[in-house]
Amino acid sequence: MAERIGTTTPGATVAVVSGEEPILTKGYGAADADADVPVRADGTMFRVGSVGKLVTYTAVMHSVEQGVLDLDTDVNSYLGDSAVTVPATYDDPVTLRHLGTHTAGFESHLDPDIVADPAALDSLETVLLDEQRSRIRPPGELVGYSNYGAGLAGHVVAEAHDRTFEEYVQSEIFDPLGMTHSTFAQPVPADQPGDLAAPHIRDGDSFLAADDVYIDMCPAGSLSATATDMAAFMSAHLGDGAVGEMRILEEETAKAMHSRHHVRHPAVTNWRYGFHEYGSPDANLIGHSGATVNFTSYLLLAPDHSAGIFIAFNSTPSEGPKAVVDEIVAEFGLQQAPTTPTPASRPGGQERTETVAGEYSLSYLPRSGPLQVADLLTHLSVEPAADSRLRTRTLEGDARRWVETEPYVYEEVGGHDVLAFEITDGEVDVLHMNSEPTGAYQPVPFHERQLVTGGVLGSAVSGFGLSLAGWGGYSAWQQWKQHRTDENPDTEGSE
Repeated sequence: MAERIGTTTPGATVAVVSGEEPILTKGYGAADADADVPVRADGTMFRVGSVGKLVTYTAVMHSVEQGVLDLDTDVNSYLGDSAVTVPATYDDPVTLRHLGTHTAGFESHLDPDIVADPAALDSLETVLLDEQRSRIRPPGELVGYSNYGAGLAGHVVAEAHDRTFEEYVQSEIFDPLGMTHSTFAQPVPADQPGDLAAPHIRDGDSFLAADDVYIDMCPAGSLSATATDMAAFMSAHLGDGAVGEMRILEEETAKAMHSRHHVRHPAVTNWRYGFHEYGSPDANLIGHSGATVNFTSYLLLAPDHSAGIFIAFNSTPSEGPKAVVDEIVAEFGLQQAPTTPTPASRPGGQERTETVAGEYSLSYLPRSGPLQVADLLTHLSVEPAADSRLRTRTLEGDARRWVETEPYVYEEVGGHDVLAFEITDGEVDVLHMNSEPTGAYQPVPFHERQLVTGGVLGSAVSGFGLSLAGWGGYSAWQQWKQHRTDENPDTEGSE
């Protein structure tokens, strides 16, 4: 970690736990590079972004345990006194299980609104009303990462207990675990113990402290916390809801939260409740990334090893905390090293490569507006190669090779990744990628293909780049880029 300070990030905070015991809580570098303030693991809070969703969904499970909420009940039944409601677009209602696995079927705007002035922050209810998402597919079908869904889950908790979300989390999670340096409140209250690290931007070979910004949908990403507090949170989950005498969930509830709640495909990583699986689907590693403007984080639990890792940076480098977690996982053998996949010796392999060949885009990305550039730049081209193999490439320069290990399932050559295709009537419905737990790929109509029509794409991307005018569009794009980088393991491969 030390070698990254000053080059990758000005500051970092780290917690590593073994069961109930923190074996490392340490701050590195500067909390504020301009003021030369060091990071303290027990006193410097970092904005952890979507890692805070794990706290939100823990609050949901705590309420389920109390009998106040049910994972499979229409969320509208808990919103009787709220102006917020989920439209009845489809026969099946949206439930808390859908919200905790990002399968509600909401359209995605990628991020909550980001505001520079805390006076502009509204109540959670007002934000959910102002940012109402349409339902674009039946619930339970496909994963489509949704900050709106996380905000709605937090609002359901608040409404069910007739308290604010922040009050409920404080009394039922933070206080029992002694997490005195954690808060969803924005700005961080003046009487809150500890100090908040400054966000930073790169300036040549150095870093400059930047202005703080605020997330209007607090359950989705406004948590500020120290590494020491996150160590307690990880230990509680590794201890099936308890750390010593401090308990936030009963053992049965914690085990239920850590079990699979949505299966994308048997060959790829799937969703626990709030947690997504990391690495190979049989590794039993679960976690979540976080990214806000100029902060990044990652939390990983290895229940079989009773180990947890939390890392946060006060910057957004191309290689964020996830890269450090990857190194730790490899060093301690928490999952098997990549091996050369064994090709399947089944007839029809070359024909299957022709069936799946085409261009794909992530199902949850917007196809219009300023962030259409995210959709364009993440199109995935799938091409047949010799010996029933596949070759994939993206406009971001990611080129990889794949070997079929069973019909329509392909393992990466020299990596951990997996492609799994769902086929109906001889055509691809969905492509699942192991390293992309936040969404599914779907075929792009021929007239919209960009990896084929490079000249058209060049002008399109230039146009969209110019249209990213204003702080909102730019910050949303930057946040999404970092989010996707931290979600995905190293994807380097050879052509």
